[in-house]
Amino acid sequence: MFYKLTFDMDRIDDSIKDGTNTIYAETTNLDDIVYLDVKKGYFDNIILSKRNIVDWPNIEFYYSSKVSNLESDYLLNVKRWPIIHVRVMEKFVEMDIKGLQYFPIKLVDVVTNNINNNYVLMYINNFIDAFNMEKSKYKYNEKYNLYTFVPQATYLDKEVCSQYDIFRCSKSVAAIYVSNKIKKIIEENNWIGFELYEQP
Repeated sequence: MFYKLTFDMDRIDDSIKDGTNTIYAETTNLDDIVYLDVKKGYFDNIILSKRNIVDWPNIEFYYSSKVSNLESDYLLNVKRWPIIHVRVMEKFVEMDIKGLQYFPIKLVDVVTNNINNNYVLMYINNFIDAFNMEKSKYKYNEKYNLYTFVPQATYLDKEVCSQYDIFRCSKSVAAIYVSNKIKKIIEENNWIGFELYEQP
């Protein structure tokens, strides 16, 4: 079984009411980054392509400790980057989760200017042909080589995906998919911020 990985948005309203809301990184310096062949203003898209990342730039996300100073395990942020706590990274390394690279993120408190170094970008190297194209419903734009898949009518190829614990689909790169192994790790550690939806 595989799952689509997203941020746990359902808990936000309730957590605000009971005072357990976690940090939200509401701004970032990503739009100011000039990096190799990446045009200024587009660095946030670097996570959506397979590439050899070298000379990682200084990446900062900003939050207000007046709103919250409570750390989550999967950091909610304005760019929807997969940013994880170092304890998650350490566990993934320990459990031999392959196909990931980790790059440091500075989480800056705009109130105190304190820098939290407890988070990293989880860069996913696995871009695979994950979908069962015979079962899935989609539209294809030949001019732009663009696939648009119909929600609730997209199916993974079990045989292909079974070789990976985490991946993006090369035909539709925005979503992140994880295996049952990762789901169990998340649940066993009671990590905050992760939401998993079963993917047919």
